[in-house]
Amino acid sequence: MIRNSLIAGILLLAVSLVACGGGTSPATVGDVTFWQDVAPIYNDKCVRCHQEGGIAPFRLDNYADAKANAALEKQRTAAGTMPPYFMVHDGSCQTFVDEATLTDNQKAIIAAWVDQGAPEGTPVTLTLPPQPTLAGAVDVTTPMFAPVAQGGQEAEFDEYRCFALDPPVTANSFLTGYAVTPGDASIVHHLITFVVDPQAPGQDGRTNAAIMQALDDASPDRLGWPCFGAAGDNVDVSGVPVTWAPGQGIVEYPTGMGVPIKTTDKLVVQIHYNLADPASAGKTDSTAVHLRFANSVSREIRFSLPDGFLDTLGKATPDTLAPGQSDVSYSWMQGGRDLGLSGSTSVDLVGVMPHMHGRGIRQKMMIGAPGSLACASHLENWDFHWQEFYFYKTPIKMNASSLVQVTCEYDTSADTAPVLPGWGTRNEMCLTVLMVALPPS
Repeated sequence: MIRNSLIAGILLLAVSLVACGGGTSPATVGDVTFWQDVAPIYNDKCVRCHQEGGIAPFRLDNYADAKANAALEKQRTAAGTMPPYFMVHDGSCQTFVDEATLTDNQKAIIAAWVDQGAPEGTPVTLTLPPQPTLAGAVDVTTPMFAPVAQGGQEAEFDEYRCFALDPPVTANSFLTGYAVTPGDASIVHHLITFVVDPQAPGQDGRTNAAIMQALDDASPDRLGWPCFGAAGDNVDVSGVPVTWAPGQGIVEYPTGMGVPIKTTDKLVVQIHYNLADPASAGKTDSTAVHLRFANSVSREIRFSLPDGFLDTLGKATPDTLAPGQSDVSYSWMQGGRDLGLSGSTSVDLVGVMPHMHGRGIRQKMMIGAPGSLACASHLENWDFHWQEFYFYKTPIKMNASSLVQVTCEYDTSADTAPVLPGWGTRNEMCLTVLMVALPPS
């Protein structure tokens, strides 16, 4: 998905059980009932998705549905896979905005209710929380497209396609949040949106407009153009404000922050289509990107998407992962200048989005000055179907001299040949998306 330390592939909705709230103490488990103890927990967090019309596959706003799925609820909440929040947030490696997570007490209440036969209790009326929405958003939509696998070791069952769209603004604005609705979630592996100034020079001396037109003209019988390298070979991008992968939901930038979008810009939407399933043959997709804008912000946001593993594709012999191992690791390190930071100005790392493919187990990131790296993020139990931005409660200071070290761990036990880095679903990546805030203007 991304090349030359800028952008890498990112990246099926699954079950979403989200819970939190108050209720009975584990010491009084004999009195646990649905309406008096479990329903308030579910209503606080779960029911945003688990209600009629929500994105979850079943409801948790009533006793009958909650009881029918009780065993699954206990299993997922006890294992920590629901709510789907996989960043370690126990204070051992930074602190994150983690309001969606369950406390041990809340897990114990759910487990006690299930173990005791899921008693109903006395029905009460609860006010349902609204379903998640991105208020004030306007949409851009990719054209209906039938992807075709491109082949090759690096994307054998995949197609990366870019589409140029006009920004839905009538004046220069700032993007402050987004969401994505795939047309066919079974084939959309990830989506990235790049900001491109058509009149700016590209990487080969021509204007971006001329480069994109030539790329589009090269396949006149198909919409858009191939774009394994960001927005397409030699296209120079000025921003990467949208990175979406399965499970992500709504992304709202921190208050007062945004990405500048000019009326003369183009939004180049890159979609990675995963076509490994034979049933995907002939499927089509038109995906909607929901964008929220503000007239002004106090701080500008920029993104960096480094992947030192993917970068080795530029070597005569790319790095690989050893096959047949339950836990094999890969590490890379880059400096602040490699990530687009320059000068002595300090920026704030406000959010991070780890990314690997299907073999991922965990990812750790260290940041600091040479010789004094400190833990910046630690994601456990990687699940490709639940990817998201994790926001820091206290941002991390970075500058051009900062070092970033990322270690990814994988399970290659099912592989019989070395695993190549690549853009394909069956290749691997070791990517982390960094969201940084520039100094206040």
